[in-house]
Amino acid sequence: MKPNLLHGSDEPTLQHPFNEQQLLQDLHLEPILKAMSRQDPNVYATMSKLLLDPLQDENTILRRQQVVKDTIRTPSLIHRMYEIVSDIDVQSAAYRAQMKPSFSRNVPIRDKLTTATALLDILLTKLRELRDLGAANKPLLLSKGLTDLVKMLEQTYTNEFLSAARTHHRYLQLAVQECRLSIGARIGNGLKGTGFTLRRIETASSFPLNRFKSGKSGSFLLGHDVKEIEESALSNVLRILKRFIDRCLNFTDLLRYESSFYVGCMNLYEDLVNRGCEVAFPLPLTSEERCFSFTGLYDPGLAIEFGRQPVTNELQADGKHVLMITGKNQGGKTTFLRSLGLAQLMMQSGMFVPASTYRASVCDRIFTHFTREEDKTMRSGKLDEELARLDQIVDHLTPRSLLLMNEPFASTTEREGSAIAMDLLSVCDELRLRVYIVTHFYELAGWAYAKLNHAVFLSPSRDNEGSHSYKLAYAEPSPTSYGEDLYNRIMTKPLG
Repeated sequence: MKPNLLHGSDEPTLQHPFNEQQLLQDLHLEPILKAMSRQDPNVYATMSKLLLDPLQDENTILRRQQVVKDTIRTPSLIHRMYEIVSDIDVQSAAYRAQMKPSFSRNVPIRDKLTTATALLDILLTKLRELRDLGAANKPLLLSKGLTDLVKMLEQTYTNEFLSAARTHHRYLQLAVQECRLSIGARIGNGLKGTGFTLRRIETASSFPLNRFKSGKSGSFLLGHDVKEIEESALSNVLRILKRFIDRCLNFTDLLRYESSFYVGCMNLYEDLVNRGCEVAFPLPLTSEERCFSFTGLYDPGLAIEFGRQPVTNELQADGKHVLMITGKNQGGKTTFLRSLGLAQLMMQSGMFVPASTYRASVCDRIFTHFTREEDKTMRSGKLDEELARLDQIVDHLTPRSLLLMNEPFASTTEREGSAIAMDLLSVCDELRLRVYIVTHFYELAGWAYAKLNHAVFLSPSRDNEGSHSYKLAYAEPSPTSYGEDLYNRIMTKPLG
């Protein structure tokens, strides 16, 4: 029994990308993860895993999007669902500890049965609450994921089932108290009892074993044997009860994990919308189609940091697999590149994206190669360190991958850095591998503009007063920057 909110019946194995730390660092994911989790470590862990393990099937992405849309329509549903299963997780801590093989040998059967019976009471209450919560919201749900979950809860935990379970729970409460137990058995080898089975529970006080502790020499042995018989009968009851509880906990644990993803989505959605930011549900397309276009794209990390809608950008790059961004510093190039990577990750996790519209082909992996500041942990120079990181990435690249590069090989001369980048881009172009690159090397940009047929070139634009607009526009690479304008502005400024 599975919730299937994240996937259909065929759930893929979760991958742990080797470049997880690079993605977190280069795309500045930390503030976004904090906004999603709101200090809930479970939500933080879930979002970290699922954001960095992009889906590759367009139908699964769309299926997950539909659940996100349902949670936006009924935000209290997913939050309350998550609260219920999280409470079960807390309340089951004692049971899980006692049932560990390394711990359980030291706990009497009656004590373990007492703990399991108390948890059963909680589970029956919470499962009914989950079922009723789904039924109350059922008319508002459109996604297959949530409607199937609600249907499963209604069919599994019917009133008849829960009523019968309550009856068994009452009997179990008597069994763990000092009540009289009627136990059946068979005679086995050596005239020893076997197959001990609990037949009946009576509310009268239990048979006093201590009455056998005096008298004939064998009296104490009889008392010990009766205790063993009771333990054997109750262990069979515990085995059956444990099977049901473990099945319920497996389901609620999965539901907690899967619902935490949608809680994280809702938290980020509320944060962005409350800041006046626009979000859209993207259209994922097959990797073979090589489609990529959007309007109103922005960096959600900036929106969270500054509390308002950042500058947005547009792009139409269908049929292209190289995107080169050149131009002056501090013009928004790196922020734009980061927003591309974030949008792709969010789309392929099944979320909305920070844009007005967005459509893109899916990729199998996303890689980032950003410049690093030289520090004491580096065992060699910046260029050697950069080449080592790039070599590791190349080993994992496929024609369906996406590579984001920010100022590669800036630690060496323009000629040497351009030569290295030309070799790399030539191979990527032949493989039709998608590469989005920011560079200040005009030699590289000029070569790419002349040689690469499936490339788009962007550069930061300025407003009417010549200031940074942080907007990018289609532009042929230029060998000049805005240094001359800056010089004229400073040198012509009146003194005093």
